[in-house]
Amino acid sequence: MDNAFNAVAAQLALDYNMLLSFLLDNENHFSIYVPKEGRRLFGDNPDLFLKIAVFNGKVVATGKEEAVEAIKEMVGKRKGDWIFDGFFLSKIILFLSQHGREVEMIHPFFVKSKKSNKETENISFRIIEKEEIEQYRDDDFSEAFAFDDDAPDEIGVAIMEKGEIVSVAGASSDSPLMWQLGVDTKLEHRGKGYGTSAVEILSDIVLDKGHIPFYGTAFSHISSLNVALSSSFRPMWIELVSN
Repeated sequence: MDNAFNAVAAQLALDYNMLLSFLLDNENHFSIYVPKEGRRLFGDNPDLFLKIAVFNGKVVATGKEEAVEAIKEMVGKRKGDWIFDGFFLSKIILFLSQHGREVEMIHPFFVKSKKSNKETENISFRIIEKEEIEQYRDDDFSEAFAFDDDAPDEIGVAIMEKGEIVSVAGASSDSPLMWQLGVDTKLEHRGKGYGTSAVEILSDIVLDKGHIPFYGTAFSHISSLNVALSSSFRPMWIELVSN
């Protein structure tokens, strides 16, 4: 098992209030949610209703007791591979709606544990330091940063073309172990590889700082998925959240 897998297992153990061994075995596991020190904090809700992840071929879920018991009965011993297909997802959505809840997020997450060591001689870029990030809140690159007080933005990379910023990637400290990356490219400059370059350069910086970079996006955001894959990230887990 490589560093990326081990890091995600350790992180999810904290996020899902479980023993690390539960993430490494072949069984599905369920827990009542208790916020743990070291959990991912972006969008954190200490009063979480339900969170489900598919990782290592199985299902882990946490939340309020009524939600966890319902999902445990629904999933049983089934492998995680098909839990988010149309049939099971519709059952989960129906259960949530019966309790006045809805799916707030269902995202694939990608992780990188080895540096790209991307050649940057022919790339014009600059580092965006933490104190500069606020100026990007309402501009063309607002999606590059989280602007979340619980998971503060730490650093970014701006790709330049003829002196103009065309793409920005940002990293937020979601947890002490893992930093999440976001990226935004001006519409007229998309498809040129700028987003990929920004993410590759920034992910190497995050690794140098001793953190594991990860990247989440929507299933329907094809260009974002392509950036993750082109930047040497690989899919590691899928997560559904209902607060």
